[in-house]
Amino acid sequence: MVLGVYFCTTNVKLMFFKGIKIKSAQKYIANNLKTIVTPANGKIISLAVLVDGTKYEEFPFLNEISTVFGIRPESITVLYYHSDKKLTQQFPETMFTDADLGFSGVLKNESVSKFINKTYDGLLSFYKEDILLLNLVAVQSKAKFKIGFSGTNEAINDLSIATELDDITTFTFELKKYLSILNKI
Repeated sequence: MVLGVYFCTTNVKLMFFKGIKIKSAQKYIANNLKTIVTPANGKIISLAVLVDGTKYEEFPFLNEISTVFGIRPESITVLYYHSDKKLTQQFPETMFTDADLGFSGVLKNESVSKFINKTYDGLLSFYKEDILLLNLVAVQSKAKFKIGFSGTNEAINDLSIATELDDITTFTFELKKYLSILNKI
């Protein structure tokens, strides 16, 4: 019986700490969004793509996106979020998970740290659901110009495109149109 009580107490503590981590990450995002940052001028030459790995195991639109920006696919850095910790352990250099969330909005993952701290000309947030960790990485990114989908925490992005996630033809058409108007490509 003592073992059962210990196990329940441990689970309650873990859930409590997870709740604190989530609340602190939400607070970090909210505080960061209060600061108005003017997007930098200039063309987008280096691009980072943040992908919901539960939707795409491998980002299928790399060639289309590289064509829009006029850069080689090898010049694009892709980082995936996935909720399955076992899957992320197989690809630690390109994936992160909920287990990487620490206190005060800190992500304890080397590939995320590199992604966040590298200055890119553009960040493409290629996800449509409001996922805390993807939003946290997007907010912390040092990208000069942030692009995403409308309806998904638009306050993070400098440009939001109103299309479906898998409608790449419409997305690339709209993206190219607006980036040309903004003199980003």
